[in-house]
Amino acid sequence: MAAVLRVGAVACPAKVNALEKNLAAAAAWTEKAAAQKLDLLLFPELSLTGYRTNGEEAAPLEAGHPALAEMAKLAASSGVVLAAGLAWREGAAKYLAHGLWLPGGAFHIYKKTHLGQRERLEYAAGDDLPVFALPKATVGVQLCLEQHFPEITQTLVLKGAQLVLCPHATPRLGPADRRESWHISLRARAYDNCVYILAANQAGDNGQGTFYHGGAILVSPAGKVLAEDFSGEAAMISGELDLDQVVDVRTTPQGMCRRFYARERRPELYR
Repeated sequence: MAAVLRVGAVACPAKVNALEKNLAAAAAWTEKAAAQKLDLLLFPELSLTGYRTNGEEAAPLEAGHPALAEMAKLAASSGVVLAAGLAWREGAAKYLAHGLWLPGGAFHIYKKTHLGQRERLEYAAGDDLPVFALPKATVGVQLCLEQHFPEITQTLVLKGAQLVLCPHATPRLGPADRRESWHISLRARAYDNCVYILAANQAGDNGQGTFYHGGAILVSPAGKVLAEDFSGEAAMISGELDLDQVVDVRTTPQGMCRRFYARERRPELYR
C-alpha cells in the first residue's frame, strides 16, 4: 500500500497583535481540516502574531506562552499536525519563526535563516536548516523570501525532507502575479529536488492598513500543480501526497534515483 499523507494549506488573515482572534481563526480552519481527515495543515508566515508593516511590532511569543499550549491542545484534539507562524523570542533575540505542533504533544520550531532588509533591523537570523520527523513524513520549512534560495530546498531534501512547507506573508503581488511567480519558482524547487512543495500566503488586512492577496499551492515532485487557489480571498486547499514518489536520497541506490540532479553536484565549485 502506498504511503499517503493528506495535507492542506490555508490562505488567511493575520491581524498584528490580535492573538486571540488569530487563535480562533486557526481553530476554525483546523476544524475544517479535521473534517477532511487531513494529516497536516499549513498556515501562512506569522499567522498567529501577525506581520508588522506600518505600525506596532508584533509581540513575540516564547517558551511557556499560553498560546503554545492552546495550539498543542488544538493539534491533540483534531489529530492534525499544525504548522503556524509566529514572532519568537529566545533570550534577548527575536526571530521570524514557524512552529509545528504534533497531535502526540511534540513541538518543533524553525527560525528563519534568510531575512529581508527591513526584517534584519528587528530580527535575528536562525542558523540551522533542520528537518522534522512527523508521524507519517519528514518535512522542512522554507519561509517566504527563502523560497528564492534553491540551496535551501536541496539541503532539506538531502537531510531527508519529503515535503517542504513554504509559508508566506507578502503583500507585494496580486493574485495573478502571485500565481505566475509561484508557478515559476515553487514548481522548479519541487521538480529539481523530487520533493512535494506546499505554500500559503496571508490573505486580507493585517490591521495596519496592509492588504495581502492570498494564494495557496501544492506541487508534486514532478513539478505538477495538484491543488491551488489564487482567488485573492481566504481559502483552504488540500490534496494527497503519495510519499512513494519521493525517493530517500540518503539510502536509495544511484540507479534508482536518476532524476535527482543533486547527485551530480560539485560543491567545491560553488563559490
